[in-house]
Amino acid sequence: MRAQLRWRVLVFLLALAFLDSGCATNKAFREKEARESRDRGERYLAANHTSQALEQFLKALEIYSEDPYLHYDLALTYDMKRVPYKTEYHLKEAIKLKPDYSDAYNYLGFVYFRDGKVDEAIKNYHKALENELYLNPQDAHLNLGVAYLSRKEYRQAMSHLQEAIRLVPDFAAAYNNLGQAYEGLGQYDKAKVYYERAVELNPQYANAYLNLGKLLYRSGERKRARWSFIQVIKLEPGSDSAMEAQGYLRRLK
Repeated sequence: MRAQLRWRVLVFLLALAFLDSGCATNKAFREKEARESRDRGERYLAANHTSQALEQFLKALEIYSEDPYLHYDLALTYDMKRVPYKTEYHLKEAIKLKPDYSDAYNYLGFVYFRDGKVDEAIKNYHKALENELYLNPQDAHLNLGVAYLSRKEYRQAMSHLQEAIRLVPDFAAAYNNLGQAYEGLGQYDKAKVYYERAVELNPQYANAYLNLGKLLYRSGERKRARWSFIQVIKLEPGSDSAMEAQGYLRRLK
């Protein structure tokens, strides 16, 4: 009787082991299949084919929905297609699945900042920096600098922008925004140095030329200001920046 009972227990345990093995194999297969669809979607996205990319990402989501990187890809795609509530939803899903996902926190912060939710943006940028393994901390520091600039908290902004430059010494966007921080503090000579450094590092940086031109205009350096405004118009014809530069050029005539 006991031998028969032991045999039944053994059969039951073997069945459980087989079931667990089958589940693991099935999960691995689903992950692989979903990853293949995600890879195809990323190739489409890189080619700016957002509809085809979305089709592949949604296919992957049906197969395996627990991939945080897939949710990040979906957020990016929906953002490109201008569907903000789905962008936010998938970023939050990515973070739920991967609580230390710094890129997702940084992106979510950007979405909040764009919507005027500056406090929420700052909170998420800081969350991105909590992960010591974050590969792109300079991006979160730049975004924090921009957020603090928007609140005219210039010294806070400077702290993060200087850190971004320490991490990436040729970070033109950080130099441009640091120029704005110094300008906000009334330190115009330093502001000019940072604007000039920004356009030196990136000669295609229209916004930095515009900031430099406006500062030169206010300080009476008319010839250099005119040159800066002309660069803006050449680089971004028809843009809001070009229209603003054109307005200053009319005043310089």
